Amino acid sequence: MNHAPLLCPTRPPSFPRAGFHLASAGAILFSLFLTCMDVSASTSAATTPVGVFTVTIAAGTGTGATVSTVSFPLAIAAGFSGAMTGRITGVTASGLSNSAAGWTAGELSAAAAPCLIQITSGPALGRTFLLSTTTANTATTVTLNAEEAGLIDLTTLGIATGVETGDTYRILACDTISSVFGTPETTGVKAASAPDTADNIQILSEGTWLRYYYSSTYASWRRVGPDTAAANIPLRPDTLILYTRRGTTDMSIPLLGAASEITRRAIVRPGGITALASGWPVSGTLAGSALQSIPGWNAASDVAGADRVWILVSGAWLRYYYDGASWRRVGPNTVADTLVIPAGSGVLLDKITATASASTLVQSVPYDL
Repeated sequence: MNHAPLLCPTRPPSFPRAGFHLASAGAILFSLFLTCMDVSASTSAATTPVGVFTVTIAAGTGTGATVSTVSFPLAIAAGFSGAMTGRITGVTASGLSNSAAGWTAGELSAAAAPCLIQITSGPALGRTFLLSTTTANTATTVTLNAEEAGLIDLTTLGIATGVETGDTYRILACDTISSVFGTPETTGVKAASAPDTADNIQILSEGTWLRYYYSSTYASWRRVGPDTAAANIPLRPDTLILYTRRGTTDMSIPLLGAASEITRRAIVRPGGITALASGWPVSGTLAGSALQSIPGWNAASDVAGADRVWILVSGAWLRYYYDGASWRRVGPNTVADTLVIPAGSGVLLDKITATASASTLVQSVPYDL
């Protein structure tokens, strides 16, 4: 049974505000331990930047909860047997193959250590997919997670196949609730016997907001409602996560990884809400986000006929729409092109009319390498 989310219903206009302080993601920091570069729009280097991305989740007030928007934009190399990079030799609607991969059967589909596959060349460059943990990989083939397979048919993406001419891929590790948010002892997450007195995480899955908390009864992460184990729930890199903090101290989570050096292609659901991570370890602007260029995105001179973007700004969820030339804030109707989307945060996309299929957001790398 899917329970109603604590903060985010299917349509964001009914977000409750009373009783909540909504924190911005401005406390998120990115630091690179390199001798050759600092990642910014004005610097360049010859190597992919690798470093630590620290997410700081704001403390609760003691009498109420603080909600932060968080995402994790660094790629994590996978260290399994077989070809972690290579060429694609076969494509089906929901599967990719490398005839020379030499993967260990089932290793890339373990629930406790989920994996991603990212396309690194060709027309599908930058697409990143979560691998299934219910359909085991073979020595040569991986299968997409069911939710992503339901949104995208891989055979429509123009992926070239061949031992010498196929498009390239890389296998990445995927974060999970337990690997990122840990335990009360390791990260300071607030545990409780009931979800309404513990820290909560909300993740959008197949159009439904699911809620998780660290149970002091089970000493583990649990899903609210069915009360099932949730330690291995994957945190997709393109997904925005809502963290409700009831603990009374800030919570800092350092993650090691690599900043992306390739174009990003993220799935946008055909209708309703898409919880979209900002995608990069640097801040950007609404105008520079390319959201207005999503195929099927509705621009209009009035918000009534436009798709909307929800962004957490200075403690409140604000709505924006594109009028065909500029982004505008709903209400005061002021131009909002320069509004900053902080690194490690994200937005909620709200499509007012459904398209026939999922769309793709294409974003260029916002820094020089």
